Amino acid sequence: MTTPSPSTGGANTAFGRAVARDLADLGVQHVVFSPGSRSTPLILACEEEPRLQTIPVLDERTAGFVALGLSKRRRLPTALVCTSGSAVTHWFPAVVEADHSSTPLLLLSADRPPELQDCAAGQTINQVDLFGRFGRAFFQAPLPDQDKEALPILRKMLVEAYRAALGKDPGPVHLNFPFREPLLSQEDDLPTIGPPPLSANLTDFGFSPDADTCELLEHLGACRRLLVVAGERAPAGTFDKWSGENGPPILCDALSPLRDYTCPNRILRFENLLRDDGFRALAQPDAIIQLGPLPTSKTLRAWLEELEVPRAVIEPRDRKVDPLQSPSSSFEVDYPSLSSLDLPPCDSGWTSLWMEAESQVDSKLDDFFERENGWFEGKIAHLLSLHLPAGSQLQVANSMPIRDVEWFWKGSDHGRSLFGNRGVNGIDGTLGTAVGLAHDSSKPTFLLTGELAFLHDSNALLVAPKLHGSLTVFLVDNQGGGIFENLPVAGLPAFEKCFATPQQCNLRMLCEAHQIDFITPADWPALVALIAESSPAGIRVIEIKTDRKRDRTIRRELLGLGPGA
Repeated sequence: MTTPSPSTGGANTAFGRAVARDLADLGVQHVVFSPGSRSTPLILACEEEPRLQTIPVLDERTAGFVALGLSKRRRLPTALVCTSGSAVTHWFPAVVEADHSSTPLLLLSADRPPELQDCAAGQTINQVDLFGRFGRAFFQAPLPDQDKEALPILRKMLVEAYRAALGKDPGPVHLNFPFREPLLSQEDDLPTIGPPPLSANLTDFGFSPDADTCELLEHLGACRRLLVVAGERAPAGTFDKWSGENGPPILCDALSPLRDYTCPNRILRFENLLRDDGFRALAQPDAIIQLGPLPTSKTLRAWLEELEVPRAVIEPRDRKVDPLQSPSSSFEVDYPSLSSLDLPPCDSGWTSLWMEAESQVDSKLDDFFERENGWFEGKIAHLLSLHLPAGSQLQVANSMPIRDVEWFWKGSDHGRSLFGNRGVNGIDGTLGTAVGLAHDSSKPTFLLTGELAFLHDSNALLVAPKLHGSLTVFLVDNQGGGIFENLPVAGLPAFEKCFATPQQCNLRMLCEAHQIDFITPADWPALVALIAESSPAGIRVIEIKTDRKRDRTIRRELLGLGPGA
């Protein structure tokens, strides 16, 4: 057993302050943490650093998703801090989502010193490279030391970690900090030591994927019926030069920024169009550009797999995003380079074929939503597209909410931002991510979710008193998992118990226990008024009760609406 040195506490304090100062110098603004003892030097130093805002979150799983939401909005790393042992493992769901969605995070875990490893010391596990391939990098910090060379070494590690988190494929980076006791200095004041503040140019890492587009144009050849599939990561400005009838039809992912941006040749009703045999026969492209991961639509994926045409998959992150078995070619081209690309001219009538069919289906859907008086989940997504404030933010839960947005969202030019945890499409962290999006944002933030995803992450309600911002939750309560109604098991006797899993929680009382407003609108006009009104500070929950079996039938009818009379 190592005998603690009187200087140990001073070294811990100096290390913690150096970490906090360098994080702030690098541009980190928020530190999300969960309470614990071993992380004391890090937390107190971050609390003392005036440029850092510390956000306490009781449990580490929710903390991970709150940090994820903050990083998604800012597109810069948020820092996470926790104590040693099982606490670190609770970050895992958020780390996996950050990995797959390319969201930068800095994971600062406290740890026991080497002499307390592998000897049954309390709250101790092997934290070295804990997240494995889900992290962009791992750094084991040295034990704090008062030596004058120690802090420059620590700074070098932090700069490398920040660089790794913001690389060509951003993501989570894990830094593990062992601390001996005493964890703090016994002195009231310690001199500020270490290197001078970081200069601004150290944070300008200048990552830029290959912008050479000649090979891409050669791959497309002399195509005349080009089709573009716009993923969620491609900025709306990418398509400015391709907009209008002279540009190709652009099929938009549920979260594509193009859904809320001026672009007359965007296509949102591709699910309906591709279910129509007559239209599908007319709409055969001779080349396809796929920007990033594909939308959720199985109909679109099956159709693309059938086509025997050149398909160019554009992914600046240099990762495989093509799950289809049909031939394709991958190109690591950054989106700004695409925005200036001169695409081959389309045949006369090619793009208008798609645009006119889109308009016809859109009119039929509008007519249905005007007449539908009963509660229907798809109409909620439709009304959000019509009435959410311009410039606002919407987090969309997985399962049916993301599909309802893909199928029933009406395009506009209101500049609203759509978010979702589409990296691994999990149910976890939905509410916590929305809290992170809302925190410190000047934009009103909204969440569309089912009750199972809400309950799965209900610990995020504990963050409400610390939230600086506005979050309105549209809570669809259909007594179970509606997406499972579309599976073959839906008719089996064990379906309700084993798949739908309806819960008995009183959602109103749950919200009231957290002092959160809970509103149940009486009808559609009341819901529209709640969507459009000025959003109050804090969290409020608006519950809409629906019938998932009826909704399944209505969705099938609506998705069967094709173009034409």
